[in-house]
Amino acid sequence: MDCAQSCHQEPCPEHEVVIAPKGLSRRGLLAGFAGVVATIGLGGFGESALAASKTYTACKTTDVRVGGAKIVTLPGTSTRVVITQPKKGVFKAFSPICTHEGAPLNGISGTSLVCNSHGARFNTATGAATAGPTRKALKAYKVTISKTSVRVTI
Repeated sequence: MDCAQSCHQEPCPEHEVVIAPKGLSRRGLLAGFAGVVATIGLGGFGESALAASKTYTACKTTDVRVGGAKIVTLPGTSTRVVITQPKKGVFKAFSPICTHEGAPLNGISGTSLVCNSHGARFNTATGAATAGPTRKALKAYKVTISKTSVRVTI
């Protein structure tokens, strides 16, 4: 049965097909999406993540010799980081956990942090994997120097 037989109209308002306006542009779609995101409060998502990070005094600058490294536990936490000084006055901070199988790093050899479990090595300046079974770099943290303190943001 069609509209003419049941509603006595051709087509009736109840069964009328509405054709949407042609061509929603990509710009219009993205603008609409941005409006929805802002409305539900995701616009500040990155700002919230940044606000959740915290800076800790990890050690004194004199605790890490040039070309050396030191593993420290951040005050008030169980989080450990390895602090390196690859060049005089340049400090870096990385996770002290090998990216191969999660073993702790346990040494330094030349310009490499070493995991003796399987021979992985990581560059003390960049955290990049340089040898062994892993190809993934160590997680890096932001380092700032405040007078004689090495401060790490995680």
